[in-house]
Amino acid sequence: MIFTLRLSSLAAAILLLLSIRSGAQDQSFYFGNDLSYVNQMEDCRAEYLYQGEPADPFGIFAGQETNLVRARLWVDPSWWQEPLSQPDGVRPYYSDLEDVIKTFRRARDYGMELMLDLHYSDIWADPGRQLIPRAWKESAHDVEALADSIYNYTAAVLSRLEDEGLAPEFVKVGNENNAGILLHLPGAYTQNPSDFGPAESVARSGDFERNATLFNAGIRAVREFGQTGSINPKIALHWSNLNGLQWWYGEMTAAGVTDFDIIGFSYYYAWHEGSIGQLESLVETMVDTYPEYEVMAVETGYLWSQDYGGIINTPDPEYLPVIPEKQLEYMVDYTRAVMRAGGNGVIFWEPAWVDTPCRTPWITGSSHTHVAFFHPDDLNFMENGGGKWTNRRFYEDPHWPKVTFRVDMSGVDVAEEGAYITGSFTGEDGDWELIPMADEGNGIFSWFTYLPEGDDGAFYFVNGNDWDARESVPEACAEHWDTDRGFVVPGEDVIFEFEWESCQPPGDHDEVEVTFSVDMSDAGVEYDGTVYMTGSFTGNGDWEIVPMNHHGNQIYAHVTYMAPGAEGAYYFMYDNSWGARESVPAECADWWSSDRGYVIPDEPAAAFAFRWGTCEAFEIPTDSEGPGDVPGRMALQQNYPNPFNPATLITYEVSEANHVTLRVYNMVGQTVATLADAPHAPGVYRVEFDGSHLSSGVYMYVLQAGDAVYTRSMTLLK
Repeated sequence: MIFTLRLSSLAAAILLLLSIRSGAQDQSFYFGNDLSYVNQMEDCRAEYLYQGEPADPFGIFAGQETNLVRARLWVDPSWWQEPLSQPDGVRPYYSDLEDVIKTFRRARDYGMELMLDLHYSDIWADPGRQLIPRAWKESAHDVEALADSIYNYTAAVLSRLEDEGLAPEFVKVGNENNAGILLHLPGAYTQNPSDFGPAESVARSGDFERNATLFNAGIRAVREFGQTGSINPKIALHWSNLNGLQWWYGEMTAAGVTDFDIIGFSYYYAWHEGSIGQLESLVETMVDTYPEYEVMAVETGYLWSQDYGGIINTPDPEYLPVIPEKQLEYMVDYTRAVMRAGGNGVIFWEPAWVDTPCRTPWITGSSHTHVAFFHPDDLNFMENGGGKWTNRRFYEDPHWPKVTFRVDMSGVDVAEEGAYITGSFTGEDGDWELIPMADEGNGIFSWFTYLPEGDDGAFYFVNGNDWDARESVPEACAEHWDTDRGFVVPGEDVIFEFEWESCQPPGDHDEVEVTFSVDMSDAGVEYDGTVYMTGSFTGNGDWEIVPMNHHGNQIYAHVTYMAPGAEGAYYFMYDNSWGARESVPAECADWWSSDRGYVIPDEPAAAFAFRWGTCEAFEIPTDSEGPGDVPGRMALQQNYPNPFNPATLITYEVSEANHVTLRVYNMVGQTVATLADAPHAPGVYRVEFDGSHLSSGVYMYVLQAGDAVYTRSMTLLK
């Protein structure tokens, strides 16, 4: 095994042992990371750190028990990458075959298996863009000629990898092929991202007879290689979204695309919404419906911060606040759900795409700063973040309940290191270990683990990384040795939460539940899918900006608890910056002639719900948890890509026959496009919205059937 680490001898030894263990174990489940950007990032002056020391990122991921590395391959990316102005020492282009060979060799040196991600394009292939490689343009309208190109290209790539001793264990034939494959002609490169949009469609979306010819050509090349190569690769296909997954694979197999091994899919909360529970349910359905295939989440990602911008910018409201520990918790819960449902792998997209002086077509730097597992200040691997999602300690039994411990330290002078926890479930062989807890803000700290049903034991909280700084547990709840708290794990997820040195759960128990809600449907402001608020009750009176949860139809809410009679000020915000506040009309600006006011009543629950920038109150819906949640009615999915230029694909589902309209509006309420206005039979529908004639900005698309209305926003960037 070859190592190129520049680490202390101790750290290097640890990584060596971990990577050997990872490569030797049973690969019944794949914990994958897409490391397509690493070579370029290092050329662009990125120096990755592990425990403060420079390290080979492939060694870091192997040390975290990653057992599969994915790398994308573009046919000829030179025509759009070479014109980009890059720092000295940076190659003219990446994600070509030479770059993939380098990535695969580095991954193989650490014992990790390989997935080749064939885009069959010179640039990103995704649901709204399947650009035919420039070298194949002359065959664009000849399906058989395109099939020959796919076959010959796939065979040549695998032959070269075999010659290099890097035959992959997996080959993904295509990338996010919702609409099909090789559908669009590319435009001319002018250093304008809009030129990467489809210049012309050569086939209609969803032409499964054509798709079958092209996919089967690539599949045949892989199968023939596997008969004589050193490895017989498994073949994966790739749909993006939970919605439509079963439909698409049903259409593909019915059209004759059957000789593959893996039902692959993308699922990101930021783009597809849904929940981890829905993810688990659908994977289980696919496993039961198609027992002859494996099921794998071949692409996902999740954020740990909202301070850096980027393309994955909407958190799951079940995993707030947005901090590194919640990124880890989300990814572990996601992976455990896939495991429980019978899936066989999860792949995280671009965990090492960090900020550098290099350019993409859109920006200088990274669109994944807030997603990558390395802190942007120094590129040190974040021990408390999502980079540890591949650690096997989280997956001893995916059916074990999740156990969360939470302590309210408000009013306590918390140590600089924050709060810690220790107990019979920490450490190895019963050795109690001090473990740092996640700082959720407002004096709340938490930590999660997974324990078997019926497990019981003792624990307590500690103020800092010092055994002598432990809490004094009151006698009433000191169930163990008259000094420690006790727990028993039920048969479902559970939270054990207390105030520091108290037997009471957090909060004043005379408090009432208070909901602040805002309707953004006619706001007239641009926002990225998350709305915020601030007030005299946030941040222990320090007016902290807090995100609000999306409840569908552009209604956002924040729930807290306050004592009856409490009063103060608040307002809503379309961004997490102080200049993004609403203008409150004078007639309801009860505080300082600028802010809304509240007085908490004695009732068990109180609600303050207003339309953005108005005094108009509205009733908070009680049956809407998100767009498309009404059973048997409608489901409107996030458009993709978003932001887009010039076109994007909108997907919606009709569960019962109905007259459906789908219209696009600008921010002043003018209709700019009618995409559907007709009776619909039950089914999944996809329609392309072309914004080439419009200017950059935020647009709303509204789906209506009967009295059911669903609204989403999308951003056109030119």
